[in-house]
Amino acid sequence: MGCGGDFVFDNNHGSFVFHFWRLLIIDATLAAWGYKRFFYSCGLCSFLCIIGWMIKKIILIVILMLLAGSVFLFHRTFSYEQGKNIDLSTSALIYDSINLASTTTSTPESIFTQQSQILVSNYCDSNVKFYENSDNKFCSLPPKNHAFRLFEINLSDNRILFYLNGLLQKTYPIAYQAAYGVWFQTPTGYFELGVKKQKFMSSVIPVFMENAVQLYEDFFIHNIPYWKDGSKVDSQFSGGCIRLEDPVALEFYNDSQKGDAVVSYLNFDKAVLKNGFYAPVNISQFWVRQRYNSPLKTVSKWYEDKRENYIQHAGLDLAPYPNATDNYVYAIATGTVEKIIYNGSQDAGLGNGVILNHLVDKKNVYSLYAHLGLIDDSLKVGSLVLGGQKIGKVGNTGYGCNYWRIGKDGCDETGEADTHLHLEIKEAPVLGSPKSDKCVIPSGKITDCVGYTSDNPVLFGYTDPLTFIFDQF
Repeated sequence: MGCGGDFVFDNNHGSFVFHFWRLLIIDATLAAWGYKRFFYSCGLCSFLCIIGWMIKKIILIVILMLLAGSVFLFHRTFSYEQGKNIDLSTSALIYDSINLASTTTSTPESIFTQQSQILVSNYCDSNVKFYENSDNKFCSLPPKNHAFRLFEINLSDNRILFYLNGLLQKTYPIAYQAAYGVWFQTPTGYFELGVKKQKFMSSVIPVFMENAVQLYEDFFIHNIPYWKDGSKVDSQFSGGCIRLEDPVALEFYNDSQKGDAVVSYLNFDKAVLKNGFYAPVNISQFWVRQRYNSPLKTVSKWYEDKRENYIQHAGLDLAPYPNATDNYVYAIATGTVEKIIYNGSQDAGLGNGVILNHLVDKKNVYSLYAHLGLIDDSLKVGSLVLGGQKIGKVGNTGYGCNYWRIGKDGCDETGEADTHLHLEIKEAPVLGSPKSDKCVIPSGKITDCVGYTSDNPVLFGYTDPLTFIFDQF
């Protein structure tokens, strides 16, 4: 079958002519049988009648063939013109398995069919609404989650992006967010929108917030708050919540639904490396899935000091775009292999990992690369590693399996793999905290901290990888 037309033609166009001649012969035979008795009585006259009848039939068939050929050419031309005028702003799908096989090495999983012959070059809906025209730059980037309804919180560009079935629908400007590096900064990672409240009082400071949508636990997306006397908060301080101007907050409130998927992140569009350092991944194909010092709530009990409810992320999680072709992990600087950890019962949830020893400003500093899908076979404990050298590939390993998932984690879970690099910069070559620290994990159990700290990670021997490697980001 073709492209939805009403005409079906055999690929062997010679058979088209053959069918007409077959009908001619059959029809002529039947006609001759009908004239049989007249032929016997009139002889040559009947024969000439039949010859004349056949000539008229041939002329009729030629006319029909010319008409059919015209329809065929019109159909092909119409289909071709349709193909040239496909609206790429709607879905920008190119179905060309020959070109795809020769020009691509990886297929995005978006729009979200699982066909290997789909290449997406535009991720914006034809009716997309941009806050500013410059927001069209987001059309070239695939969404970071395969959810049907998705809000991305781009903290680097101060934008919220709304996707529907993989296509960008709308952008919303962020008025304020918490300053980078403070304790109660906006959380990064995968979330789902929670409760929606048209008006309520903050749990951090005594101000009212309207059109508030819960991002994660105590963190909301809301309008510019105001004091009890009605005066607006004029400070740009944010206790980790995201503030939108009042009309934007109302629009976001109306557009969002409880349970919508959310990805909160940073990007590397403005990143500048420090001299002598190398990016741990190809930053043109990765994004910051969870930043250093990002909060994770583990205690539901109410405390006046909210720090009692949260532990802090001690590293930097970097995730590849769905269409990334370079999933390698690279040494951030020249050093030696201090330790190699293999995915198993003793990996403390870090899976396959490598710890490198670097001499920076005459001090030993250690970089840890965790959750690797594989470790480069050339690495041996004590061997020299050059800055920018491949040390493995990103993965989602931990606890002896591919443990980490988007959603519920576990060795037996089948959700989408949470593929990422967990990178730490620390003052000791250990899996956990360089300085003794106990954390309450989400299960409620108190244990040695690994990947998180009970307070600011700086207090326990960690350094922010972004500020360590980059001059700006």
